[in-house]
Amino acid sequence: MNTQGQLKYAYWIVLVLTSITYLAGINLPIAGVDASQYASISMEMSDSGNYLEVLHRGRDYLDKPPLLFWLSSVSFSIFGLENWAYRLPSLLFIYLGIYSTLRLGKLLYDKSVGYIAAILFATTQAIFVISHDVRTDTILVSSVIFSVWCIVEFLEKDKKKYLILGFIGIAIAMLSKGPVGLMVPVLALTTHFVIKKQWKNFIRWEWLLGLAIVAIFISPMVYGLYHQFDAQPDKITSLSSGKMVTGISGVKFYFWDQSFGRITGESEWNNGAPWYFFFGTFSWSFLPWTIIALLALWHRINNVIKTAKVDEFYTLGAIVLPFIGLSLSKFKLDHYIFIIYPFVAIICGNYLIQIMKQNRIIPIAVIQTFICCLFVIATLLIGIYVFIDTDFIFPLTIAGISILVVAMIIKRKSITAIVLISAVSAAIFNVFMKDHFYRSLSEYDGQYIAAQITLKNNIPPENQHVIDISPHCYDFYTHSISKYRGSLGKINKDLLGGTSMLLKQKDFDALDLNYLEAKQVFKLKDHSPTQLTFDFLNSTTRDESLEYLYLVIF
Repeated sequence: MNTQGQLKYAYWIVLVLTSITYLAGINLPIAGVDASQYASISMEMSDSGNYLEVLHRGRDYLDKPPLLFWLSSVSFSIFGLENWAYRLPSLLFIYLGIYSTLRLGKLLYDKSVGYIAAILFATTQAIFVISHDVRTDTILVSSVIFSVWCIVEFLEKDKKKYLILGFIGIAIAMLSKGPVGLMVPVLALTTHFVIKKQWKNFIRWEWLLGLAIVAIFISPMVYGLYHQFDAQPDKITSLSSGKMVTGISGVKFYFWDQSFGRITGESEWNNGAPWYFFFGTFSWSFLPWTIIALLALWHRINNVIKTAKVDEFYTLGAIVLPFIGLSLSKFKLDHYIFIIYPFVAIICGNYLIQIMKQNRIIPIAVIQTFICCLFVIATLLIGIYVFIDTDFIFPLTIAGISILVVAMIIKRKSITAIVLISAVSAAIFNVFMKDHFYRSLSEYDGQYIAAQITLKNNIPPENQHVIDISPHCYDFYTHSISKYRGSLGKINKDLLGGTSMLLKQKDFDALDLNYLEAKQVFKLKDHSPTQLTFDFLNSTTRDESLEYLYLVIF
């Protein structure tokens, strides 16, 4: 069987194994501030049936576009308030992203490049993470690569259906994360047109049709923003930062402030992340392919500088320019850069095919063997040092990846074997992460545990009180909106019967439990699952790194 045939089988094997990995964590508790907030907003939207105005705890919400909330709320309406129901729509988009990566790689190069690119994209740590920690970027990444594939397909074959699908993809991307969903495809296309001197492609009448399609698809969101904010200039709006403002334009916020305002400084969001922040992010989130990606990008950029003889510039335009733009932003989070990963995977696929043809594949085998060994070491550290694991999944993970390392050494001259073994190793490692690491983390999610206790004690929603805590997770897991108070204030003892109160340590210390006649007190370990520190990961120092929440039942 030739290399292309082998890679086709490898692609289907990886697709099955990654599906198992994605599904391994689909029903784990929803962790982190962002994901739990989005889940609670979706729950609220599902309950109210109001899809044009996004509300959070009954107040106007102005931060993210509504697509994730629309899809998740519909999923909740069909399947109920389940963890997997929240993740399901985004997971389906991941498969769209994998398929689109394959198709664009095949279109720009050949089937072999497409298969490798799809395998690489599907098994990056970034995709494994956002299949579990679902945010708006999960939909964004897939819809952007889908739109670029379809538009390039239209340019190559002049089939209008691809034009329509491509601009629907752009609209979906904009509905998920804003104008960045338009800018990345535009930068990809513009870079190719300029360097290839395809000036006529700039003035095609079809682009007007495409913009009309985008306008139609995003019009419900724009109408909702206008009706909710612009049409009510006297309305007092609480921004996600906590700042109270009046006269805010929801439409301007969406099209400018939330995206470009972070670069120009007009946005108040600034987390002080340095310009090189995304280099560190890329180093871990593109594993197990990080070193291959660096080599491939260096090879591609070097070729452009020295010879300019490169078949296409879509992928490079979708990588370099967005990377620079995002690095200039005043506010940076790891997942922002994931939007370029399908394009990086395609460049990697082409690079691997080229070095295979030049019989220079053994150094890549050495690199990937080293990375697979890192997976073994990471598994050992997590299972012995971080969260002690006595379950069968721990030795199976060690044995499985170790066997694959040996197989890599034996099959070091086969590009298919190198790609397949690396991908399977990543999948096995992430099954362990979801079955053991993330599951263990949920034991330190104080709001999640508090919600279970609240439900067990049959505390009605109107009697659930939260003091000075952002209760996104608590709300979602109690299936209701609790009563929030920014401070403890005065407490009327006579009104406490049959109520619960969730507090931080400082507020708990201020309570006179004897006077208030508390029936039960639960001390809950709490640590943010998205802000892991070395002290927390070290089992011997973990207790000192913890904060505590208290659930008091009266």
